[in-house]
Amino acid sequence: MTARITMENEELKAWIGLHSVAGVGNVTLRRLIEYFGSAGAVWKARPADFSGIARLPTQVLNELAKGPDEKVIERSMGILERVGAWTMTFLSEDYPPLLNEMQNPPALIHGIGDPSFLKNKAVAVVGSRYPSSYGLDVARMLSSELIGHGYAVVSGLALGIDAAAHDAALLSGGGTIAVKGCGIDVAYPRQNKALACRIADHGAVISELPPGSSPEAKNFPIRNRIISGLSMGVVIIEASMKSGSLITASCALEQGREVMAVPGSIYSYRSTGTHWLIKQGAHLIENITDILEGLGAEKQGHNKDIVTGLSKERPKLSPEEQDVFDKLEPYPQHIDNIANLCGQSVGQVSGLLLQMELKDLVHAFPGQIYQLK
Repeated sequence: MTARITMENEELKAWIGLHSVAGVGNVTLRRLIEYFGSAGAVWKARPADFSGIARLPTQVLNELAKGPDEKVIERSMGILERVGAWTMTFLSEDYPPLLNEMQNPPALIHGIGDPSFLKNKAVAVVGSRYPSSYGLDVARMLSSELIGHGYAVVSGLALGIDAAAHDAALLSGGGTIAVKGCGIDVAYPRQNKALACRIADHGAVISELPPGSSPEAKNFPIRNRIISGLSMGVVIIEASMKSGSLITASCALEQGREVMAVPGSIYSYRSTGTHWLIKQGAHLIENITDILEGLGAEKQGHNKDIVTGLSKERPKLSPEEQDVFDKLEPYPQHIDNIANLCGQSVGQVSGLLLQMELKDLVHAFPGQIYQLK
């Protein structure tokens, strides 16, 4: 039974309404639900009822006072119905426990396929969108062998290594999970539309983004934390120093997952990132035995050198700036989430972020989204 079926229709509408409120990120959404008990109860609450929730931004209170946006809700519900999607929340029985280990787990997930599949033990296989034939061969080989050893394969449905990993998992008779950086209904990349349908039949295709969300660049680093979050470890194949796969590696380290990298040619720019990871201490992968050893290895201290290589610089900052700086990640975060993590008001954090932006430490995106440079 899917999460969509087990949730009352009006409660689902209330969740979607809250998810669309400006300033309500995963952290705030969880706080609201945990305080009031349900999404419907949040919308029924009076302004005075919110006084018991510490540090709730005025912006959020003002948006909630307007009531749910019925047009957005009906449009989202229509899309979910049209594509046959379910919606899972952090309260759902099928919500994967591994995601709750993350610092900023998705409060709500839309998906097509089997929601319970997200609980399977899994390994992520990610890499270049423009791989060599060697990279594709390795991705197919390792993914097939992971299936043979009882693991599901997680990846990002991108062209290249991701698509090869998904396809090999399916051809090997196993299941795979695709995490999208756009709405669950959006076919991106279009070349993988048929692949996404096959994945939904033998696993799950998921997204935490609202239905209809376009594949904007800022969405993919956020998506990457879920890829690593669902997995026991991450295998990276052919990644340059500018590859988004290094963001996935960084997320994996933050989550205590094993980071593994496949060596490539010293003459190939595609392997500069994977070779750098190996130099930092990532587990070198040549075959399935290496992956199994990596997953079963004593992790205490094993990732320490990688953390040093990927960690944030520690420039001289004021104590207030340092507190905010420590909460930033190499993927975009809404200012609401940052403020909640810091225990400060959005106004205070906004001023500190501006100071750090001027110091060239932070990159600001539209919509009060910030990312560590």
